[in-house]
Amino acid sequence: MAVQTLTGNMTTNQYGGNIVCQGPTLSISPFTTFGANYLKPYRDYYETPFYDPTDANDDGVPDNPGDILFMQKNYSGTNKDSYALNFGISATFSIPLDRGFQNQCKSAADTQISIQKQVLENKRLDWQIARIRECGKLKQEGIMLTTDSPFFNICKDVYLVPKANQVIPHTHKLK
Repeated sequence: MAVQTLTGNMTTNQYGGNIVCQGPTLSISPFTTFGANYLKPYRDYYETPFYDPTDANDDGVPDNPGDILFMQKNYSGTNKDSYALNFGISATFSIPLDRGFQNQCKSAADTQISIQKQVLENKRLDWQIARIRECGKLKQEGIMLTTDSPFFNICKDVYLVPKANQVIPHTHKLK
């Protein structure tokens, strides 16, 4: 009986930017085997022919080659029915032999994740700036949303102030 465990690219992690790392693997493979040996019909003996060994003239050649005098019974203690049940677990733990490559891949993966997080933050900032700009334009044009509008909360934190160094038309009362 043989148990073979083949590891492959089972624990491959991809981080984008063509960063692909493989980590250590642990393979646990339980197995069960059953074997049966039996002889049907069962006999505890077998027969072999006994050939005529007569050599009357002593020339070393049998006088009656191939003649069977009788069938000899032979006891066979090994031809008994037998059964076997085997079970077990095969475990393989594979680790890379060069940790340098593994550490470089992990470092590259950390860098790639940082880049992806920064790109996401940039997109959030772009969305917020666009939201504030569009809400301001709506308010400048006098377009307001009611409090029961599903979009009211999008613009509720935006308010207008006069631009710096801008003279707003105004009047003064003289006494």
